[in-house]
Amino acid sequence: MTSHDYLVEMTFAPFSSPLGPQEVVTFAERFALPTLEALGKLAASGRILAGGPALASVGFSFIARAATPQELEEMVAGLPLWTRAQTRVVPLGTFESRAATIRDRLKAAGEAAAPQAPPR
Repeated sequence: MTSHDYLVEMTFAPFSSPLGPQEVVTFAERFALPTLEALGKLAASGRILAGGPALASVGFSFIARAATPQELEEMVAGLPLWTRAQTRVVPLGTFESRAATIRDRLKAAGEAAAPQAPPR
């Protein structure tokens, strides 16, 4: 089975009003820490290849590996903070695949630009 890599970006809008101390504790215990722990387990299992918290902003970015889009959907939707996140997913190709595409286009362009011999 072939797997695919995806760039996943999860960002979080700021709260409309400052949280009180108990709300901070509840949010950290119910959402933030369980999400970080789940991401760590996914990384340890090889389903997340790289990533981490986005520096100087509130969010996470990571490269996820999944066999199907449905598997990726289940992985991301299973994160406790998913319901509060704006999530962007970008399917990633490979550098080799892009190079092959460019080579094919160059070949076709070269053939189209080659002088044609007049018909006899």
